[in-house]
Amino acid sequence: MGYMDNYERDAYGIVAFWLRNNLEHGQFFDREISHHELELARVNQSMVQNLAGIWQQAEQKQGDLTTLVNESEQAISEFRHFLLHGMDKALRCQVIVSTPVALMDHMIREAEESNNVFDLMKSGGQVLVSDSVLHESVFWLRQMADHLAFVQHYLDPSNYELQDKVRKMTHKFERLFLQANALNTIIRKPRTEMLPVLNAFRQMVISETKDLEKFKLELDALIKQCAAITTAPPDLLEHLAREAHHLWRNLEEGITT
Repeated sequence: MGYMDNYERDAYGIVAFWLRNNLEHGQFFDREISHHELELARVNQSMVQNLAGIWQQAEQKQGDLTTLVNESEQAISEFRHFLLHGMDKALRCQVIVSTPVALMDHMIREAEESNNVFDLMKSGGQVLVSDSVLHESVFWLRQMADHLAFVQHYLDPSNYELQDKVRKMTHKFERLFLQANALNTIIRKPRTEMLPVLNAFRQMVISETKDLEKFKLELDALIKQCAAITTAPPDLLEHLAREAHHLWRNLEEGITT
């Protein structure tokens, strides 16, 4: 399998990771906007073009880092506001898109997390390992459970075995998300040490997320071979696998990026 999460985990690489995530969200969303919604599509394409230009700068490590972070934060904030507006219209049945509202909310949460990371970068703040493990788990485990629900949404109902496997994995990650939330209140601040119960949970999440990344890439290969019937956007599974890789890497390293 040729895939790997090969972004450099330096400051430019972190910015590039989050820009690429939001950029791809915009590209996926563009595919699901009805041709009746010309203005919505036009604005989304403008957002995508802006994010793509800044992402290329980050990928090539061009320009001043502070300026790049500020531009990234501004572009992603604008994309977030656009998605919020679209989600509000979808809730009022005033717009025609095939993107589920839950998926729009998912993209908004990642946009918000992007800017939380940029704010942390600008402040130069440090996050304790235990705080980082809990934060990354609470945020990303919900995203992982979402991913599986969205994969099921795109899979054709005739894929009975795949549908069953995805459902089981969804339930697993929903339980892990609930456990992360429980530990977030059970283990109170200041979290100056890594308690054994949290470390055991971290190792469990790392193992399960590695398996999830592998499954996403196996499904990606099936889709690219036209061996799984699906309406999933091209390269969606690589996008999801990259985020799974990001989660277990952060947990292994005890950092928030």
